[in-house]
Amino acid sequence: MLRFRATAVVAAAALLMAGCATGPGLAKTHSPRRTVQAGADASSTDPSTKPSASAQPNKPVDPAFAAERLRLVNPCALIDKDVLQTVGTPSKYTSGNYTRCSNYMKDKAGKTLNISLDVGYTLTSTDLKNANKQLAGLKSSEQKLTTSCFVTAVTQENPGQALRIQANTGSGNEAVADVCEPGRKVLEGAIRKARGNPQKYTPLKGSPVEVDPCTIVDRATQAPVVGASPRSLAFGLHQCSWSGQGASMQLEFKTARIPKDGKFDRDSAEVDLGGVKGYQVLKDGPFPTCELIVVRTKDSSDAGEIAEFQVGATKDKAMDRCQAAQAFAKAVLPGLPSA
Repeated sequence: MLRFRATAVVAAAALLMAGCATGPGLAKTHSPRRTVQAGADASSTDPSTKPSASAQPNKPVDPAFAAERLRLVNPCALIDKDVLQTVGTPSKYTSGNYTRCSNYMKDKAGKTLNISLDVGYTLTSTDLKNANKQLAGLKSSEQKLTTSCFVTAVTQENPGQALRIQANTGSGNEAVADVCEPGRKVLEGAIRKARGNPQKYTPLKGSPVEVDPCTIVDRATQAPVVGASPRSLAFGLHQCSWSGQGASMQLEFKTARIPKDGKFDRDSAEVDLGGVKGYQVLKDGPFPTCELIVVRTKDSSDAGEIAEFQVGATKDKAMDRCQAAQAFAKAVLPGLPSA
């Protein structure tokens, strides 16, 4: 079993890992939330691979892919060296959050082959429609760009979630001929690992990694900001948002490098949340938003985990966004694991 801990800090605030046994790095990253994908190969017309309109809400296609299980799975364990060695020579693992792991490696011919796995990747309705292939018994899709290929295997249809491999190669002499082929092979291995008994995190005291952000916020907390019937939207396994009446709320649990002074933004202000410290900042713009961060775990190297609360609204809406964010946090914090 793995414990959260940080290793050496590298570029882009990611942490290098010597292997799966180190657990994920706890550095804050700023990678894009989604990647524009084009050029999908949609040649298959097998009706059995079409998304099901009757998919039950929050029911995975296999119990192995249940969200409550996947939240604890170390993504690096799903692309362990025995999986990566089927397509080349693995290097060090890099992980910047709970559910993403990368390995910047070489293929069997020594050419550039970078592999990244996302667990619990959020799918749109278009993504589900394009999942017209089969891989290891799951609906899948392949979307190829010039030097990249995204291979997706659907693990839940309502809402859509997946295991997704992003395979990148170099250009010219460094390019792999068909970058989708190793991506497909690695994803097949990751699916096999997920169905077995993959290594899991052992959460530190106070860790929110196991908490479903969409279910911990009750209607009474939502109503003052977004009304009695807001639209709820999950993103991945650790983020949820609610919107309505020109306003929105968002809760996310994530890994981060914890600043010595607690200020995640130079304009952050410390606030008291009933004996718990929070750090808030109001971000202006077309949709002014207050971001409030509460540290949940921190180790001796200042790597840790945070809960981030956001409340935003249109400019014309009369609302104290930071006061609302504090009320949001005070309502949720008692339901999180004790630090």
